[in-house]
Amino acid sequence: MNTQALTSTTNPVRILVVDDHPNTASTLARALAQLGAGVEVISASSGKDALDKVKTSGVDILFTDMIMPEMTGLELIEKLQNHPGGRPSYTYLVTAYDVPGLKVTAQRLKVNEVVVKPIRPERICQIATKAIEEMKLTSQPKKPIAPSRKKLKILVADDKPDNITLLIRYLDFEGYEIVTAVNGLETLEKVRAELPDLVLLDINMPHKDGFTVLGEIRDDPLVQFIPVIILTAARLDPSEVQFGLNLGADDYVTKPFDRHELMARIRTKLRVKEAEDIIRSRNRELNLLYEIGKELGAHTDTNELLTIVLRRSVETLGAISGSILVTNADNTQLKKSFSTSEIEMEIPKLDEIFATIAETHQGLVISDTRNDVRWQAGEMNKLNSAVIVPMFERNSLLGLLVLAHEQAGYFESEHLLLLQAIASQAAIAIENARLYSNMAQEQRKLAAVLQHAAEAILLLDQDGRLVLLNPAGEKLFTDYEAKLGQPLARVRGYDTLIKLLDEARESNMAKSGEVAWPDQRTFSVLITPIDEGGCVVILHDVTLFKTLERVKNEFLSTTTHDLKNPIGIIMGFTDLLPKAGPLNQAQLGFVKQIQSASENMNELVQNLLQFAKIDMGIELKRESVDLNNLVKEIVDEFQPQAQIKRQKLQLTQGKDELVVLGDLLQLKQALRNLVGNAIKFTPETGAIDLSVEKSLAEALICVKDSGYGIPAEDLPFVFDRFYRVYNESVKGIEGNGLGLAIVKSISEQHNGHIRVESELGKGSLFTLTLPITPNKLLSAVNV
Repeated sequence: MNTQALTSTTNPVRILVVDDHPNTASTLARALAQLGAGVEVISASSGKDALDKVKTSGVDILFTDMIMPEMTGLELIEKLQNHPGGRPSYTYLVTAYDVPGLKVTAQRLKVNEVVVKPIRPERICQIATKAIEEMKLTSQPKKPIAPSRKKLKILVADDKPDNITLLIRYLDFEGYEIVTAVNGLETLEKVRAELPDLVLLDINMPHKDGFTVLGEIRDDPLVQFIPVIILTAARLDPSEVQFGLNLGADDYVTKPFDRHELMARIRTKLRVKEAEDIIRSRNRELNLLYEIGKELGAHTDTNELLTIVLRRSVETLGAISGSILVTNADNTQLKKSFSTSEIEMEIPKLDEIFATIAETHQGLVISDTRNDVRWQAGEMNKLNSAVIVPMFERNSLLGLLVLAHEQAGYFESEHLLLLQAIASQAAIAIENARLYSNMAQEQRKLAAVLQHAAEAILLLDQDGRLVLLNPAGEKLFTDYEAKLGQPLARVRGYDTLIKLLDEARESNMAKSGEVAWPDQRTFSVLITPIDEGGCVVILHDVTLFKTLERVKNEFLSTTTHDLKNPIGIIMGFTDLLPKAGPLNQAQLGFVKQIQSASENMNELVQNLLQFAKIDMGIELKRESVDLNNLVKEIVDEFQPQAQIKRQKLQLTQGKDELVVLGDLLQLKQALRNLVGNAIKFTPETGAIDLSVEKSLAEALICVKDSGYGIPAEDLPFVFDRFYRVYNESVKGIEGNGLGLAIVKSISEQHNGHIRVESELGKGSLFTLTLPITPNKLLSAVNV
């Protein structure tokens, strides 16, 4: 263990060890104290004792036992996260029992590691040593940004202040300049005004979401090259990840993230951007040195390229000799020399020059090699001046290009600039040669993937003609032979696929859907446009899944239908029990519990049956429905329930006639669910307000209550099946999480939509929007 390295810091590293067994805490503290004078160790026998000992200053590293009196280790970690002295940089939870779910909770609290007992002091010291070394690397990078180089700027876009604060802290340690934005519009403004080197982009933001912002960045030629890393905790579905990457995201990171992994990804993207900027700059230089560039571009062999670079460099600058030293991918070195005379050129070990050039990215001129300590070639050296330029490959030093002359002071700054341009072209040519070799290898891999892929993969050009078809794609067409260079045949059962292709081509956006094949198979289709104007089509056979879904729906429909009768019998007999004879209080309580359970079960069965009908695509009954009358009916129906809870249930109606074309029973069900929920989740003496009004060609039905409200983090999911909000306010309220999901399905079946606005403790507002049916269409239906 290198204790000297640990004690070289100015401020000591504070380590807190907490265990309710005094001997264990003191043993671990003594072991950690051996790490050096730069380590301050504090031991405590309980969570309260620990908080008292560090109340005036924070700690850097925390080791805490899980099971302790008065306060568990998790509770201590949570309290220290809000400590005025700052949360610990590294947290470790020690436990004797690997309880299921403990690691998930620890991950939520950003615990670095859960360590299972028994644990030796040596192991604790190893963990602490590694943490201290990482802290040093974070706060004191080994290679700080040179003052002459541009400080890299990162834009953090997130509407959560806590997220921005955390990211600023991490990025500041890395030495980046930070710009922040809290919504989509501000993000776009700052991207164009600040021109950051990289954007960390949240998705769920006000005004414009992250996907919209990303699309506009990629459509703007001035900023489209800026790398964007999506950083989100809400959009975790693989289809959304794929959508973000298809929009042009350079990476997609989900929260909670690992700090070191995120910083590594950021550094990688910045290196790639810097390399791409260099390549664009080099391309401009190629216009100035066309002949050399053309000659280099005609070769893909590295040895041939080095020979051309040396010959042209020596000839162009009038040097006597030249040498080039290139580091290969396997860290071996390739050296070539070229001379226009019989003079032997001796290149000394250029370790100091090599390190300087690697740091400054700048070449140099040595006017007098005999008197320069950096150039030590020996007494037999007949060369008196030299110019040295680096060749960089994606921010790493590829090699050195060195020219020499027998005349002292021969090389000047103009020679340096010209040779740097040639070296840049040479580096590009060498890199391209390597990329060409790698590309050939990748093409072979891609061909193998396409050959053995189970999914059918098609590539079509901008005119809809087949360009590529893998073997699985060839087996896709059983009734005719699909040929390359020709479009897919129309009027043969493939019209749905062709329609999706046309939509993707016209919108230049990815399309997905399901396609029924002529041979009764069903395929999931993903169509992705490509830059050249065509598109890639991937078809996955989901026939088995569709069959299973149909069987599931039929089973669910049959089962729920068969359950209705026994549940009805139970409910009927429980109603008759009190009438059959006198019951004592205990028996009446039992009957009431049976009635409550039966009603809940009946509601669940009815909801499941409703969903089964929706999933099976049972056609709705279409008729004229007067919404004013329907809403009034619902209010009258629920008045008794509201009166029992002393709630005020009232209706506000406009003067407009509001008639829609729809299924009366389904629309009643949707409104019953909304009003029933409002009464259920509103405390006694609360208020429920219904209103119905016209807005352009739509009818708006609003159900507003003064109830418990919905937490913000639950709002995106309240219309999901079986999703329920869990908090203290609604803890005892029965429900199965299907009512709002049914409302959503019914609204969509009627070409409408449902939305919710809510604030915890201040009630909720549900708005059901339905399209108003024109009178002409109503007349046709009524006839």
